[in-house]
Amino acid sequence: MKLFPRAIFLDSGGVINDNDRRAPQWIYHLQEFMPLTQLGGPGHLWGRANAILTNRLFTEDPAGGVRDWDRLLQEAKDFDDFDRQYLLYWIHNSVKLVNQFLKEEHEQGSEVLQQKGQGEEHSPTWVQIVLPESEEEQIRIARDAHMYCTSLVQADYPGAVEAILDLKFKQGLEMYTCSGEAATELELTFRTLGISTVSASEAVVEELPHHPSSPSSLEEEMAAVASRRLQPVFTKLYGPDLIRCQKSSSRFYELIFKDSGVNPNEAVIVDDKEYILGWAKVHGARTVMISDKNRRGKELLVEVEEKDEQGKIVAVKKVPAVDHQLGSLAELPALVASWRKEEMKEV
Repeated sequence: MKLFPRAIFLDSGGVINDNDRRAPQWIYHLQEFMPLTQLGGPGHLWGRANAILTNRLFTEDPAGGVRDWDRLLQEAKDFDDFDRQYLLYWIHNSVKLVNQFLKEEHEQGSEVLQQKGQGEEHSPTWVQIVLPESEEEQIRIARDAHMYCTSLVQADYPGAVEAILDLKFKQGLEMYTCSGEAATELELTFRTLGISTVSASEAVVEELPHHPSSPSSLEEEMAAVASRRLQPVFTKLYGPDLIRCQKSSSRFYELIFKDSGVNPNEAVIVDDKEYILGWAKVHGARTVMISDKNRRGKELLVEVEEKDEQGKIVAVKKVPAVDHQLGSLAELPALVASWRKEEMKEV
């Protein structure tokens, strides 16, 4: 029996935040940060290296090989081990690529000088970045870079903040995340929500301490108010670090439901990937996909167990992994309101 939702679990990237906008901002801030660390090096080369690494981590291998991200997941003993190995992977390969680019620039500079007939005494110095010997120090540099960049990115979708506030305060639902990002990173990400997208709604304007002196100051103060209002909205920001499990199977949701105490039949899971929603659907949750992808005729089906009051399995049915598909999170409050109307009709 499907119950009216009590709680909504939102993915971050692809649902609340626009990954296409987040990536270039992340690289921009990385280019600012890395030259100031003990490693140094040209910022643009760090940005170039990170773009290549991102492609290696998340792009499907046309030859059928395992993506680096999946390989790291498979080889990790647990979440802490994955976190450690990922940061070491990132810093080692970033330095390797930056050094490769520095060597190429040195060779190109030397070649130009030779063509001009200038000797080796005019050749540019070949600089290479050296990592500290301590793995703990390497991990610290990598983690600091990730936290710095994450704390500055502003990439929430238009209407996402307003939708979250509506679901929490107007419709009275418990709000959680169910993201592949660690809770520590989610906390930084959520500090910037609304800063670049919040609109002049009456509810926000009423909270302003005084009348702003200009349209620009109005937008800035409204964004600050919206950001403050979001801090108490989420009951818990679930990432792999809180439940010691990667977002890579239905086990991820099993542990979240157990930790939160939310009955899966009273939960709504919102994600931008169909196969991930399938992991939540097998537990009986209601699922919403945020995507403009045309799935007609290709819908993913999953097996869901039906149990009696004693918990005994009485049937196993194949059902679609996705119950509803929306173009954006901004449309979710209206969908939830329609469920409430339907419930009232049945009563």
